[in-house]
Amino acid sequence: MSVGANVRANWHSHFVHPFEIMAEPIRRRIVDMLASGEHLSGNIEEIITHEFGVGRSAVQHHLALLRRHNWVIVRHEEAMRGYRLNADALDRLQGEVKDIRKKWKWRIGWIDGADPLTGELSKRGRRGHGMDPDDPWQRLLRR
Repeated sequence: MSVGANVRANWHSHFVHPFEIMAEPIRRRIVDMLASGEHLSGNIEEIITHEFGVGRSAVQHHLALLRRHNWVIVRHEEAMRGYRLNADALDRLQGEVKDIRKKWKWRIGWIDGADPLTGELSKRGRRGHGMDPDDPWQRLLRR
């Protein structure tokens, strides 16, 4: 691996968007389970393998990814691991949703009710459909 690729890999491991974490259904289900409280790794594996039909190694892969990106907190107890959701991860997710809501609030574009996809015409007509009053070719045909 080149130095540049190594830097990109390290950057990506630290700055993964919360939506990327939640994009995988197995990880969403694990986060959903952990939202109710701490669970042992064996219980998580059992539920996920039953619901998704994947192997234990796949579940461990997703748990490791959640650990690496600080979405879960692990408590080691002899041979078992207890997993619980990290509240900071939910705050990051909520921050991203808040940012999208802010952009939505200040969105630009069509005013409500004037969306061209709804079939309603503006005062000037619909361009490209022979109804544009400013079209010079239509003016020539009307003469």
